[in-house]
Amino acid sequence: MTLTCPCCRATNQTSTCRRCRADLSLLMAVEARRDFHVTTAKRFAADGRAGEALAHVARAEQLRGGEDLRQLRAALLLLHGDYAGAVAVYDGMN
Repeated sequence: MTLTCPCCRATNQTSTCRRCRADLSLLMAVEARRDFHVTTAKRFAADGRAGEALAHVARAEQLRGGEDLRQLRAALLLLHGDYAGAVAVYDGMN
């Protein structure tokens, strides 16, 4: 996983910044937890369990939002049958 150091903006793949030596271990833990929730949401979606998948997307958004989560949320809302909600999320992306 590639992280951007919040102190010096260098890109890193380890828990210590290559440029300023800042400790990035907490940031790595947050990203790992977010990835867990995204992966779990996709598994639930594949099983047709959109409600549970949406709960995991919400947990991932609490850690760090992003375009990937908005797209996933819109798709899950469609799967869940909430067409108005999906359109609202989609309109928010543009």
